Amino acid sequence: MPADDDLLQALGLGALSDPQVICWRDLDPKTATDELDRLATWLDWFVDRYYLDHKTVPPCWHAHGALVEELSALRTLWEACYLEDAAPSDPIGFHRDLDTTLRRLREWTSRLGCSRINHRPEMHT
Repeated sequence: MPADDDLLQALGLGALSDPQVICWRDLDPKTATDELDRLATWLDWFVDRYYLDHKTVPPCWHAHGALVEELSALRTLWEACYLEDAAPSDPIGFHRDLDTTLRRLREWTSRLGCSRINHRPEMHT
């Protein structure tokens, strides 16, 4: 079993440090690509850890702005609750917020109509 620092390193988070709050709107294309890669690394672990399926996080999540924003915010919260100076109750708070987030992800994914094998681009009107 990896140590906490090993897990954070594997997830591309380095040593325990302040979480990065990402404002996707302000990122240049190169930084956005780097952040998507970092988010994807964490998300691979997260989806496996919480046994989530395509109805919650579709394979094309990265093509949907709302899903990127929600998942990025969730990762930031997860990072914050495991900092060295986090309160002992922070992980419980994360899981309370996780419940709400998973409901929103399922609703958005359902509206998008994407499946395990088919991506439906968003239609902006």
